[in-house]
Amino acid sequence: MVVSGWQTVNIGDVAHSPGVLEAFRRFAPGVRLTLWARNIDEGVRQLLARYYPEVELLEEQVGEDGAITPALERLFGEADLLVHGSGPSLVGKTETAAWRAHTGKPYGFFGVTIDPLRPYDGTLERSAAMIDAIAGDLLAPLDRELLTGAAFVYCRDSLTQRFLQGQGIGVDELEFGADGTVIFDVVDDDHGAPVLAEYGLVEGQFLCAVPRLRYTPYYKIRGYPPKSEDWRKEAYNAGYAESDLDVLRQAVVSWVRSTGWPALIVPEMSYAVEVAETSLAGTFPADVADQVHVLPRFWDLTEAAAVYRRAAAVVSMECHSPLIALAEGIPALYLRQPTDTIKGNMYHDLGLSESIIELTDGAAGEAVERVAKLASDLPAGRDAMLRSRTAAHEGLRRHVEFAIGRAGALRQAQGTDRQGAGERGADVP
Repeated sequence: MVVSGWQTVNIGDVAHSPGVLEAFRRFAPGVRLTLWARNIDEGVRQLLARYYPEVELLEEQVGEDGAITPALERLFGEADLLVHGSGPSLVGKTETAAWRAHTGKPYGFFGVTIDPLRPYDGTLERSAAMIDAIAGDLLAPLDRELLTGAAFVYCRDSLTQRFLQGQGIGVDELEFGADGTVIFDVVDDDHGAPVLAEYGLVEGQFLCAVPRLRYTPYYKIRGYPPKSEDWRKEAYNAGYAESDLDVLRQAVVSWVRSTGWPALIVPEMSYAVEVAETSLAGTFPADVADQVHVLPRFWDLTEAAAVYRRAAAVVSMECHSPLIALAEGIPALYLRQPTDTIKGNMYHDLGLSESIIELTDGAAGEAVERVAKLASDLPAGRDAMLRSRTAAHEGLRRHVEFAIGRAGALRQAQGTDRQGAGERGADVP
């Protein structure tokens, strides 16, 4: 059973689920897979039905008292292993705790970030120094219990690994493990064909650019009345939006001037559509303005992945669009804002240090230079991404095999116990 499906307003979060499913399907063929989804919509259901028809989908919830439904009871009895999918925290801790309480079978975490520094911000280098300086217990009791009892904990960034080691989490299998998104490469080209046709884009000759604010305005997305913290985040965004977005703007300008090819500004999160239309559309110099297009709507993961696959490159202020590009072997740059979590360290861990730029003073100049360099030798950029992808997939293969091995060892032990009990004349279920 794979616990995943955190939200649908972010195509990066959507990609976690099929990514982890793909890793197990590819590297453990024949294993029966069930997705225990927390929060998905009809579009994700259609994606799963089309590309993972063999996967059983479960959307049951655990009761507030930890009670489970008959459907969960059935699958808890049938499944040998629970895998918590990639995510920004132990998002599925309720489900994992229920599995642990009701089954006693193995479980583990597949590509998770646990950031002890929220809400403080900073570069990844400063974050590493802060993590090393933590002297006390910063794990919630349930998190500590679940992590300590896990058969494996694969951290999608090495800073999470350092934090958990410093917190005394001593499981044998605690190491870096790529976000499942890096293996989500299954969609058909037909999902992206209408976008290319609408904007006259030629395969391999356009850039995708992805904007972001420092804090996601969830009160707008989810339609609840803003609270004081929402207003603080809005004010913080206002203080940095123009300077941050100008780095992306200058990167796009550099691309068009270097290649003569167009750029398409696209969202990773639903709110970014408004950001692109109000803060980027119509702001480009006259010599490149006709070559810059803004997608005026949100899109789903299948459409995005199909378009990224046919792009020449992706430049993103969001963390996961470059990973979707990586899965397709497409060069990408990640413009990391200081308010984003330590998950960004995954780019260094994946061997892609040249693909991440911290949005500090001088970032615009660095982005212009990096984009121009990429544009001048796209084959080299693609080769770097392919090497990283190969290494990431090999890591996922090892982790899948380890996880399946733990479940298999338990099943074998239980079979031996049953056989021994049978030889003694006991009633064996």
